[in-house]
Amino acid sequence: MKEKILILGASSFAGFSFAQFVIKKKNFKVYGTFSSFKTKKLMNFKKSDQIKLIKLDLLKNPKKLLKIVRLIKPNIVIDFASICLVNESWYNPNDYFKINFNSKIDLIKNLKSLAFIRKYIYVGTPEIFGSSSKKIDEYASNYSPTTPYALSKLSMELLLDSYYKNFKSNIIITRFSNFYGRYQPFHRLIPKTIYKILQKQKFPLQGSGNSLRDFIFEEDTNEALYLVIKKGKIGRKYHFASGKLYEIKDIIKLICRMLKYRYADLVYKVPDRIGKDNTYNLSCLKTKKELNWKNKNNLKEGIVKTIKFYKDILKYD
Repeated sequence: MKEKILILGASSFAGFSFAQFVIKKKNFKVYGTFSSFKTKKLMNFKKSDQIKLIKLDLLKNPKKLLKIVRLIKPNIVIDFASICLVNESWYNPNDYFKINFNSKIDLIKNLKSLAFIRKYIYVGTPEIFGSSSKKIDEYASNYSPTTPYALSKLSMELLLDSYYKNFKSNIIITRFSNFYGRYQPFHRLIPKTIYKILQKQKFPLQGSGNSLRDFIFEEDTNEALYLVIKKGKIGRKYHFASGKLYEIKDIIKLICRMLKYRYADLVYKVPDRIGKDNTYNLSCLKTKKELNWKNKNNLKEGIVKTIKFYKDILKYD
């Protein structure tokens, strides 16, 4: 019998990408929650018999989450459901805590009694650690969130830690460096750069562009989560990153070279966002050893695939 997997936040970039990936495996009955059918990608899912979509607004109706879980009885829950426009969190922190933290409390406190769930896999963020030039270990606790968004995500992790330690709930925490790939919204760095170049529009570069980030392509994040489903151990924390840091401006310059566009013609500078961390730097050593995971796509390979996708949907040769 096929196991049931529930993807919370299947309308998010990472959630949608994983849903596309996992339905091809054909060994799961796949369910996903969404907040809106506004995007064409979800309309395609709506017509599919490979995934059952359930509407869920965690801001307006958080109690519905536990009802959905009890109705479906999933064996695996993967939690992508959060709002993550970091700068916006300063101006609307209540909604960030309501969705990223408060809406999940009923589910987490009931996990132990929901015996059909063998793994609840939470998708976290390195932003809970703030800026760090040193590698951050999977079990580090030197938390230093610098935005309401990061604080809401840390609050969720601390809750999960507490329920695992005290009740041995079936919880696994994952953290990823910066996702990128196909269908990522245009406000994110890599698709935004591609779009602005293709449209011959200016790109607003925040600050100096010297911030360091590690980027991981969606194919690698999907394989990583699949490994956690198959081999991940309860109570563990797993990190997934490429292991290479790049300055933001160098990412933009790389895409310019690939699309034969002058960096000076593209970029103009704007003030940096509030509370921006300079460096996120995850160590994956324990994860790689335990799960035998490795990043397959280097940055250039992933960007080539991403450029092709956006050229196709924007109808550029």
